[in-house]
Amino acid sequence: MQKKSLLIFTACLLFTFTQAQNRLWTFQQCLDTALQRNISLNQSRLNNDLNRITLEQSRANLFPYLSASARDGVGFGNSVNPVTNQYVEKTTNSASFGLSSGVSLFSGFQLTQTILQNKMNLDAGKTDIDNVKNQVTLSITTAYLQVLFYYEILAAAKNQADATAVQVDQTQKMVNAGKLPESNLYTIRSQQATDNLAIVNAQSQLDLAKVTLEQLMELPVVDSFDLKVPDLVEPSLIINQTNQEIYSKALTVQPQIAGASIRSNSALLGIKINEGARYPTISLGGGVNSNYAVSSRSGVNASVAKASSFLPQLWNNLGESIGLNLSIPIYSNRLIKSNIERAKVNMLITQLNEQDIKLQLRKTIEQSYTDLKNSIKKYEATKDQIAAAELSYNNMERKYKVGMATAIDYLIEKNAYYQAQSNGIQAKYDYIFKSKILDFYQGKPITF
Repeated sequence: MQKKSLLIFTACLLFTFTQAQNRLWTFQQCLDTALQRNISLNQSRLNNDLNRITLEQSRANLFPYLSASARDGVGFGNSVNPVTNQYVEKTTNSASFGLSSGVSLFSGFQLTQTILQNKMNLDAGKTDIDNVKNQVTLSITTAYLQVLFYYEILAAAKNQADATAVQVDQTQKMVNAGKLPESNLYTIRSQQATDNLAIVNAQSQLDLAKVTLEQLMELPVVDSFDLKVPDLVEPSLIINQTNQEIYSKALTVQPQIAGASIRSNSALLGIKINEGARYPTISLGGGVNSNYAVSSRSGVNASVAKASSFLPQLWNNLGESIGLNLSIPIYSNRLIKSNIERAKVNMLITQLNEQDIKLQLRKTIEQSYTDLKNSIKKYEATKDQIAAAELSYNNMERKYKVGMATAIDYLIEKNAYYQAQSNGIQAKYDYIFKSKILDFYQGKPITF
């Protein structure tokens, strides 16, 4: 019975594994898997956990600290009684206990400014996470569209091979009937071999595209990996915005812009924090302590009196202290001034970095906008090319069937038609990708 149950359980596991491997992946599933498994993204999350811990620590620095201490010791020979501070010539055992606490009352506003700076660093870290997510999204989008592209290229190559196979059969019949010379059959068969090679090449490119996508998803490569092909709508071929409008929108939604701005403000706080070191600092501290010694005696005649008990000694030896500490910086070997100068230079660096990030974003959007306009023109041109090549191919095919054209003339038109189809597929996916890129820069989610 147990063996049968084990077999059933194993069969269920194998079935589940097979189903998982044979699933058809949608774009969103590919993206979600990549966002979950991507190492760089998880590293960014952990790095921001460090920023969160730093922020929590800076907030805790506003509150008093409390520490306890205890000491137990044994003295041999001449030792000092910690209670009477007198020498005794015997082995003694003593113990001391204490509590101490303190709090900063004023530190040139450094503590509060540090909290604000660490909060900014945490927010900047969140934008870093979003930026990595965006990079992963773009990579997955590129790889996903590449797989879809080679799906269509492979389908077109197979259609061409099927059409050539039909012509091989027809040519064979016409050669057997004496209507065409045998050289036409050789030419068509040569084209058939070329078409079969095109299928092999397209399949190879498709396999490589799948490997790239699977690796971006951090999945082991399997032969059964396939995508669920979405229904891609016909591109509108209309751009309703200018590149300046797209750039203005991108400035408000792109995380790298927000992160650069936050870091510039954080650097400005860094100057104030270091300038706070010029002010005096005030802190309040206090403590409670007591001790116990075996050699301590109670009674009128200490030489014959009995040793004091533990708790009464602690109570009798109890001491308290409280103090207000003031520290005034006078000269620090230029340390404070150097730190302020470093903070000012760091602020200039972050401001330049923010300016550079905005500049690079503007250039990228301008380039993508120009690429999109060109891809529209190319797509429109390939549509006309496909229509013209199809008419020419169909006309030549009719002529070839009735023996009014040679095999070479037919293959020239056939290959031109296939090339036009390939150009059209490439132009379509080029336009789709570039349009998705501009949508992405405006904060629109990429969907298929």
